Amino acid sequence: MCGIVGYKGKRNVKDVLVEGLSTLEYRGYDSAGIAVLDNNKVRIVKSIGKIENLRNKLKKYIFNNTTCGIAHTRWATHGKVTETNCHPHKVGRVIVAHNGIVENYKFLESELKGYKFISDTDSERIAALIDSHYNGDNELEAIEKSIEEMSGSYALAIMFEGKNKIYGVRKDAPLIAGIGDNEYFISSDISAILPYTHKYIVLDDKEIVEIDKECNIYYNGVILDKEILTADFDMESAQKDGYNHFMLKEIHDQIELSKKLYSVYLENDMISDKVIDITKYKRIDFVACGSAYHAALVGKYFADKYCTTKDFYVNVYASSEYRYTNHYFDNDVLVVFLSQSGETADTLACLRMVKEEGVDTLAIVNVTSSTIAREAKYIMPMLAGPEICVATTKGYFSQSYLCSLLMLKYMYKKNIINKDEVDRILKEFIKLPKYVEKVINIDYKNIAKSIYKNEDIYYIGRGIDIYTCYEASLKLKEISYIHSECFSAGELKHGPIALISKGTPVIALLSEFSVYEKTVSNIIEAKSRGAKIITIRKESINIDKNISDFDIVVPLTSEYIQNLVIMVACQMLSYEVALLRKCDIDKPRNLAKSVTVE
Repeated sequence: MCGIVGYKGKRNVKDVLVEGLSTLEYRGYDSAGIAVLDNNKVRIVKSIGKIENLRNKLKKYIFNNTTCGIAHTRWATHGKVTETNCHPHKVGRVIVAHNGIVENYKFLESELKGYKFISDTDSERIAALIDSHYNGDNELEAIEKSIEEMSGSYALAIMFEGKNKIYGVRKDAPLIAGIGDNEYFISSDISAILPYTHKYIVLDDKEIVEIDKECNIYYNGVILDKEILTADFDMESAQKDGYNHFMLKEIHDQIELSKKLYSVYLENDMISDKVIDITKYKRIDFVACGSAYHAALVGKYFADKYCTTKDFYVNVYASSEYRYTNHYFDNDVLVVFLSQSGETADTLACLRMVKEEGVDTLAIVNVTSSTIAREAKYIMPMLAGPEICVATTKGYFSQSYLCSLLMLKYMYKKNIINKDEVDRILKEFIKLPKYVEKVINIDYKNIAKSIYKNEDIYYIGRGIDIYTCYEASLKLKEISYIHSECFSAGELKHGPIALISKGTPVIALLSEFSVYEKTVSNIIEAKSRGAKIITIRKESINIDKNISDFDIVVPLTSEYIQNLVIMVACQMLSYEVALLRKCDIDKPRNLAKSVTVE
């Protein structure tokens, strides 16, 4: 959700803040604003819409002597998208930019006598609350008292009128402090500080960072000695590199990502034991949201298909629901949490619930300094690097890859598959970069031209293909705004076929050799009702050329990565469709990259 940036240092404050917001825009782009200390006076400039609107508005302003400031890009939660609801908010002597949701803001409002509020945001009430505790010279105390009265989640960037310093504090929302050469930063994530420094400190809940002549971290009034971390990637990896969109670049990144995953997680033609021995567990619960949930389903598929024993089974749960059902936990249960950012609010809440039960936890995350990564017992880094496009591609790719590896490792260790079979499978993993590159280079433009004007598109498949359909359908609807659903092919005739009319696109995935003939029968049923058929199949499956209007053939590989190869084709098709519809591919409407509120 929202992105916040703060800066104090020798550079042009306005420029640092705006550029920082630009790197965080994937967290929300409903509105943006900055507050700077200029000649010892606070000046606030806001604009609705994307960062470019703010950048253009700022051209009308002259800043003479800026020394520090805070900034915000908004994903609206409380209040409509209006300039009044834009951050930063100023109440009295306090200026606040906020990411999160303060759940008791209505109660706080009722207690804050004498304050008149002009916005609908919970964030304006936070500024008033801090101001109510502020006597003009007790900034830390005012913040400490205020956060004890707040319930919910927050990451705050705070300024005080007339004070040449900035503050930050968090609870259940990400915030870091960047350490440069006589300059300091606060940010929602590391991308905003990478042009200036790779050194940063991760704040924990209710820790307060004070940036003045130096950077100090406080907890309960005591200065902490926090570890300074070093970012393991740079801004070059977060640039478009000549591609028209980040999404297209990140689809191509999957070629190198597959090489990286192999080199880190597989060695000597065997699955590495460096991370975790999952054979001691009888049950695995995958917990995730969105695309990560779809990746977890891949792991469950292989467990269900091959681990046919009462001594081992796998469940997949949506993070938003996991806490609201009863679970039996024992020391033979492993709960695996998938989150690209490592800050997903629902997933983090589930992790903390499970930890209270004393259950082993494994995090599959991209940000190794994230809260989920730090609180889980074990961690499998996704190694995907920065992903700027809001709709994930390489993030899903990595998560699906690692879920497959976990199941493959279990099956080998339990003698469900032998070493010869593992060797054969791993040889296909080595070839994955070549397969991905080949699929990317297929011409999707004519197919996209035939379907981009449709407002309904359906995906069908059987076996693992239905799980790939879930992600493919999501990708299409995220970036093209086309209504898309997926159905198990066998369920088509049990109701969904009523949605098929002349010209309705139906995209059928065909990678399961044992059931493809049944899927073909379902394709024919849809075609007989006038559907426009697009097949995406592995090259070993042959179908009558008259069945499909368009036929995409992908390389044959191991079933453990076949879904990845097919998914790349689905990503490319979605991209070409969204391109023709002139959608904002990297920043789809109403979406944010990191969902840090429940």
